[in-house]
Amino acid sequence: MNLQILSTSDSHTFWWGEETIAKDVAAPYGLFRAASVLSTMTKDAEKNGDFLIKIDNGDFIQGPLLGNYIAESAPDQATIFSELPKQIGYDVRTLGNHEFNFGIDYLKKIFKDDQTLLNANVLDKETVQPFIGQAYKIFEKKGKKVAVIGLTTKYVPNWEKPENIRGIEFVDPVQVAKELIKQLERRVDAIVIAYHGGFARDLTTDATLERETGENQGNELLKLPGLSALVTGHQHRQIAGVYNGVPVSQPGYRAEAVGQLTIPFTDEKNQKGQTQPAVANLVHMNNWPEDAKILAQHQTLKEELDGWLDQVLATSGTDLSIQSVPQARQKGHPFVDLINHIQLEATGADLSATALFNDEVAGFGHTITRRSILGNYPFPNTPVTIAMTGKQVQRALETNAAYFTLVDQQIAVNPSYQLSKKQDYNYDLWLGLDYRFDLTKPIGQRVTIEAIQQQPFDPDKTYRVVVNNYRATGAGNQVFKEGKVLSEGRQTISEMIENYFQNHDKIFSTKQKHFHIDY
Repeated sequence: MNLQILSTSDSHTFWWGEETIAKDVAAPYGLFRAASVLSTMTKDAEKNGDFLIKIDNGDFIQGPLLGNYIAESAPDQATIFSELPKQIGYDVRTLGNHEFNFGIDYLKKIFKDDQTLLNANVLDKETVQPFIGQAYKIFEKKGKKVAVIGLTTKYVPNWEKPENIRGIEFVDPVQVAKELIKQLERRVDAIVIAYHGGFARDLTTDATLERETGENQGNELLKLPGLSALVTGHQHRQIAGVYNGVPVSQPGYRAEAVGQLTIPFTDEKNQKGQTQPAVANLVHMNNWPEDAKILAQHQTLKEELDGWLDQVLATSGTDLSIQSVPQARQKGHPFVDLINHIQLEATGADLSATALFNDEVAGFGHTITRRSILGNYPFPNTPVTIAMTGKQVQRALETNAAYFTLVDQQIAVNPSYQLSKKQDYNYDLWLGLDYRFDLTKPIGQRVTIEAIQQQPFDPDKTYRVVVNNYRATGAGNQVFKEGKVLSEGRQTISEMIENYFQNHDKIFSTKQKHFHIDY
C-alpha cells in the first residue's frame, strides 16, 4: 500500500475551463477539469488499495471573476466555497494569503465547522490557538496513520490591510512544523505538510532565487527531520520532484495541474525486497474534460455570474486594446495611462504608478463590461497615497528600470523577474512625469526624470504618489514603504474604474509620450 497525496493550489476561483475575458473560449485549466482528474485518480487509488489524501492548498475563495462576484454582489452564495470542496472530495484544505483579502469575519463564515481546514500557524492573539480550523489531522487506513499539518506563509501582514487580519498572528511556519513533527512522529507512520508558500532557493543547487524575506520557507521545511512529503503553493510554479529524499509538489495556478505524490510506507518493499522510492508528478489539465456532474450542479451560478460580468457599463469611441503586453511595458500604453489617470483623479495625487499584472491583460475595446474591468484589474486592491521626495521617486523608478536588461542589444526582461516565478506585476508604469531609462547604464543609474507635472524635477520636493495597497507595503518596490502614508482609499481600484466609466462620457487618453527607453 502506497500513500498517495493529490493536491490543487491557487485556483483563485478559476473553476470553469474558459478564458477570463474571452468568454466561451476554452482554456487548459479550471477546477472542474481538476475535479475530473481527482475523481479518476481516486478510483485508481481505491482499486490499488492505496492510502489516499486529497488536499486543496489555499487561495481558493479569491479570484477576479467569481471571487469578486460573491464577495461584492452575492455574499449569500459564499456557502459555495464549502459546498464545492465537499463535492470534489477534499480531505484537507489550507488557508492561502489571498483568503484574507475579505477579512477574518468572511473567512469564519465560510469555514465555520469545516473539519477539513488545517491551520497550524495563524493564531488568535488572545488564545494562542488557531483562529480557525485545527493545526493538524491524523488519517488512518488499514493500520497505517498519516498526519497532515496545514501552514500558511507568515508574510501575509506585509501585504494585507490591518483591519482584515486584526486580532490574529502569523507565527513562523518552520518553528510550528518543527514542534508538531516532534509531537507526531511517534504516533504516525508518515507526516505530510501542506504549506501555502514556496521556495526562495533552487531545490537542486540551493542558489538564491529571490530575496529571502520569510515569504517562501519551503527550503527550510524540506530539511526538517521526520517529514514524509511537502505540498506547496503560492508561487504559481509547477514543481514535482524528490529533494532531500522528500517528494515535493506545487501544481501551478488556476488549477492548471494536479500534484501527485506517491510515498511507499517504510515497511513496504517490492518483490525483490527493496524499498520503493517516492515519486512526484504533475497531471496537467490540457486534455481533461470538466466534471459533467459538478458542472451541471453549478450551471445556475454560472448563468448568474455571466449576467453580472457581461453587463455593459459604458461604450467608448476610443479603442484601448493591448496587442502586446511586453511591448506595452516597454513603450507605455493609453490603457495604462487611463488606469493611472483614474487613480490620480480619485485621489488628487501628483503621480501615479500601476502595473500590467500578467501577459493576458487585454485592455479595453469599444464595449466596457464588468468582465473586461475585472479581467484587466483582477485584484481587490485599494489606492494608497504616499508622500515621497523626488529622490525617493527616482529610486523607485530605478527599481522599475531594473526590470529590463539587454540581450544581443535588444530589450529583454531581467531574469531576476522570472525566478522563482514570473513577477511582471512588480514592474510599474507611471503617469504625471516625463522619464527615460537608459539600459546601457548600470542598474541604479538608468533613470532620468525630465519633468514632473510639466515642471522641472526637484529631488528635494515632496510629491504625492498613488499606488495600490499591495505596492504601498513595499512589495515589489521597497522604496514605496519609505514614504509617509497620507490617505488610504476604501473603494477598490476595480470599483473606481467602473465608476469612472459610468460618470465620464469621454475616456481620458494622453496626448504626449512621457516614457522612453534608450538602449
